[in-house]
Amino acid sequence: MLELHGKGVSNGIAIGKLSFYSNSSDNVPKYSVSDTAAELKRYTAAVKAAKRHLMELYAEACKHLTKSESVIFQTHIMILEDSKFLENVKELILKEHFNAEFAVHNTALKIAEIFRSMDDEYLQQRYSDIMDAANTVLEILHPKKNVLNADEEPVIVAASELLPSETISLKQKNLLGFVTTKGSRNSHTAILARTLGLPLVTQIKGSLSRYDGLEAIIDGQSGRVYISPDHNTIAHYRAKQKHYEQQQQRLRDQIGLPSVTKNGQVVTLSALVDTLEGVETARNSDAEGVGLFRTDYLFANRSKPPAEEEQLAVYQTLLRAYEHQRVVIQLANLGSERSIPYLDIPEEKNPAIGYKGIRVLLDNKELFMTQLRALFRAAVHTKLSLALPMVNNVEEIDYVKRTLEEVKLALRAKGQDYCKEISLGTMIHTPAAALISDEICRISDFVLVGANSLTQYTLAMDRENQKLEYFYEPYHKAVLRLIQLVCRNAHLLHKPVAICGELASDTHMTKTLLSFGADELVVVPSKLLDVKAAVRSTDTTDKDKLLERL
Repeated sequence: MLELHGKGVSNGIAIGKLSFYSNSSDNVPKYSVSDTAAELKRYTAAVKAAKRHLMELYAEACKHLTKSESVIFQTHIMILEDSKFLENVKELILKEHFNAEFAVHNTALKIAEIFRSMDDEYLQQRYSDIMDAANTVLEILHPKKNVLNADEEPVIVAASELLPSETISLKQKNLLGFVTTKGSRNSHTAILARTLGLPLVTQIKGSLSRYDGLEAIIDGQSGRVYISPDHNTIAHYRAKQKHYEQQQQRLRDQIGLPSVTKNGQVVTLSALVDTLEGVETARNSDAEGVGLFRTDYLFANRSKPPAEEEQLAVYQTLLRAYEHQRVVIQLANLGSERSIPYLDIPEEKNPAIGYKGIRVLLDNKELFMTQLRALFRAAVHTKLSLALPMVNNVEEIDYVKRTLEEVKLALRAKGQDYCKEISLGTMIHTPAAALISDEICRISDFVLVGANSLTQYTLAMDRENQKLEYFYEPYHKAVLRLIQLVCRNAHLLHKPVAICGELASDTHMTKTLLSFGADELVVVPSKLLDVKAAVRSTDTTDKDKLLERL
């Protein structure tokens, strides 16, 4: 028996044979062509066929996933239609005389590497989207002979990297799970695997092709993979698998039940959503609204800022999805760690403590007011709740309030309908904001503690630095005391306080945060039912003893 270690990114246990899958980007042929016109025609025909195939994948995905989660395949079509992508392929074929396969693969790599080199983890994952779109064309130009036959017995799919189109192309009934050498928790493949309820382990070192056809066990929680497991290990994991399935059913049984502790303390459990793709997932996980919708992705990696009408469409879609529930929208938290060429943001040695957040918005008033206009117009029939990022003093909040009034006046002058009722909240991202949270609460309608940022700034540690992983302590007393202080100050002024980020999604911290008096926990959708279970099994009558230890 061989035990391998990777990273579990989709929970569950799979026991069965490994089937190695080699995708179309492996061993792409490269040669010179003399008839470039004919080669370009071959490429054009392949793109048309690829687009038809992607629409078929979209239709298939909609059978298993929500439309917002299936839209990735429409995004792949947009990538293939991108003018820069097309121009680069044509140049390599017509001017350099390269074959279409190499031209497509080279172009995709060139563009995808730009995304992979970015600091923003969400944008890094766009690498796989570009490669996936290209691979759809490559499969038509140069089909692989060793395509996985998913019509036989159920298998665990092993691959160097499994892209979204490959994930959804395989018949779900024949899949037990996935194991790959590349990938991350936030990739679309990981999201698809979690939505389909299939375990996925990534970042296994070495080649997986040598284990093709062997019996295996993958544990999507611990990240362990067992090759040719012995009888005792199989028996242990079959029992563990049964327990996990029973546990998941118990979590699903909670849907619709109130989020209240054993001793009657009520807490709102809402969703933390980064893009529209996560909206339906949050709804299916019993979210009580969207506690925080981050708008950063709308502004990054583009040559010019999103137009008012483009933003309006996004915000309207979000608000309609939660028509009868509260949605809090965070204003763009922009900085030099994102690719925003249309803003004058210099390169910085430490962008985390540099020019970002509310500072950028206040310096770029037209950008700021455009976002506000779109938000006011989108929320015309509901209450608008906004959250201000990276605030460090009350003067910044006062300035924002004046800007909000300017936007209202401008919309009224144009005769446009807009939201009349607004709730303005402040993100507590820094120790400075936490320490003056009494002043912030006086002029804010609510506050949200951004636990990830607060931990990073309190400990003076980059949470993405692997060398600091051992020292990075989210349960540090200094962090918890700051959160407790914010809760106390908010409640003295009768203002609600929400906790969002990894701490809010960590069931080990549920009792502590409820003991602080948190009114709302803003949780990643995949953890909502787990946190609800923790809330319903918690008794906070002994909270004074817990608080004494801080």
